[in-house]
Amino acid sequence: MQAHIDPRGATACFSSAGLAEGTNANTFKINAANGAGIDYAINGLAYHKADTDNIAMTAHGVQAVSTKCLYLVQIDSAGTVSTKKGTEVSTTALTNGTAVLHWPTPDADKCPVGAIKVETDGSTTFTAATTDLGAAGITDTYYNFAGGMPHEPLTS
Repeated sequence: MQAHIDPRGATACFSSAGLAEGTNANTFKINAANGAGIDYAINGLAYHKADTDNIAMTAHGVQAVSTKCLYLVQIDSAGTVSTKKGTEVSTTALTNGTAVLHWPTPDADKCPVGAIKVETDGSTTFTAATTDLGAAGITDTYYNFAGGMPHEPLTS
């Protein structure tokens, strides 16, 4: 039997944000496929954010070498985009199955629209808002959310 889902007060993104690396160094962008931006809700109220380039990541300190980390992309009712750093996990621990990457929990009154996974190689660190996402030694992967956040962690 399916449990009743109460949609009142929903916080969710209703269209793919099309997250990608920004045009300028150290940035990312919202680049929806239809070019019309994203529609989202916070606590049941609807909002819209136009496509935006060159969004700076929120500063989070240094990510160590040979790690992967998820940075949640979230937006508030004023359309201000921010990122929230998850827990770094060593690439070795992910490869041998002893760890997973958990999605960061969104801040209160902010809608999660996607995430950026940053992987550093054996000689490179990453500092959000400072290190270019396209720099040598950095691999960036973008995830777009629709209707809510994924339930399962990432295993790689």
